[in-house]
Amino acid sequence: MSLSPAALSKIHIARQQLGMDDHSYRCLLTRVGGVDSAKNLTAQKASLVLKEFERLGWAPKPSGRAKGKPRNIDKLPEQIKKIEALLADMRLPWAYANAIARQMFRVHQVSWLRKPKQLDAIIAALHVEQEKRLLLADIHRYLDLLGEGKSSREAALEQLPEGWERQRPILRHLKETLGAAVAAREAS
Repeated sequence: MSLSPAALSKIHIARQQLGMDDHSYRCLLTRVGGVDSAKNLTAQKASLVLKEFERLGWAPKPSGRAKGKPRNIDKLPEQIKKIEALLADMRLPWAYANAIARQMFRVHQVSWLRKPKQLDAIIAALHVEQEKRLLLADIHRYLDLLGEGKSSREAALEQLPEGWERQRPILRHLKETLGAAVAAREAS
């Protein structure tokens, strides 16, 4: 079974980043992989070669491209940039936006949507998620300001209906109530 092009590229990148000359590289391949050329490695032997490179000081670097980010992002409608910004702000992968597209439009990739109204709907859904996260962060901040210990905080939050963390009306009301309590405490 031949080695995948991605694994072969990784080996060549590691060699280059370590600055290995050809003789040292071939000696390493022979010693660790039992071959004189990386293209003759099995997947298992390639893994051993990469581990040896890591032992020698090579550190694989993650791709600069966000996982799942559409490759043709520059050719897509302008709303895609807004979607990308919202995902980055919430530290969510593109898979999250793709899941919204699947749920709303039965399309597997946001990049396949072409109608502006569809992209606006994805943006609206991301705004809702962003609001929920901000409300929840404010609630926890207010609880910290009120000096609630973790155990009493958990006991108080257990009294709320199941799934309260995902319901905006409950989150808004809770934030408002806790905000008033914090303001009252600071006023006294």
